[in-house]
Amino acid sequence: MTERHPRIHLSLRVRPEQLDAMTEFYATLFGAAPRKRFADYVQFDLAEPPLNLTFVPTAAARTGELDHLGLQVFTGEALDASRARLVAAGLAPRDELAVDCCYARQDKFWLADPEGREVEVFRKLADLERAAPAAGAGACCAPDCCEPG
Repeated sequence: MTERHPRIHLSLRVRPEQLDAMTEFYATLFGAAPRKRFADYVQFDLAEPPLNLTFVPTAAARTGELDHLGLQVFTGEALDASRARLVAAGLAPRDELAVDCCYARQDKFWLADPEGREVEVFRKLADLERAAPAAGAGACCAPDCCEPG
């Protein structure tokens, strides 16, 4: 298997009534259909440009609101190396291992940037056919929202 380089992950909150229009716009822009499309989640997973873009419908979303940023890696070794490098730099990642979130089982960790924006580093372990936010959580794919697998 060819090793893949990390790709940028952007998660946008969108108003539910705009989900279809956003999906169609970005499908046209990228010249590609979304990889996953559910009533409560859309994911574009592009090789070129290397981007994992998701839309999370949220009733209280404001136009253009960013949900979170991230970096997708493709091996356990890459995830461990990223975590070790960040810990060595004095940061304190919050681990979520084998969690079901965003229609996938993932190993991940979260950090907050200096302005408080959440940033995740994650590795997808498997695709799922159901979403799994934790009880009482808001939209899936937010820090501490996911259930252990």
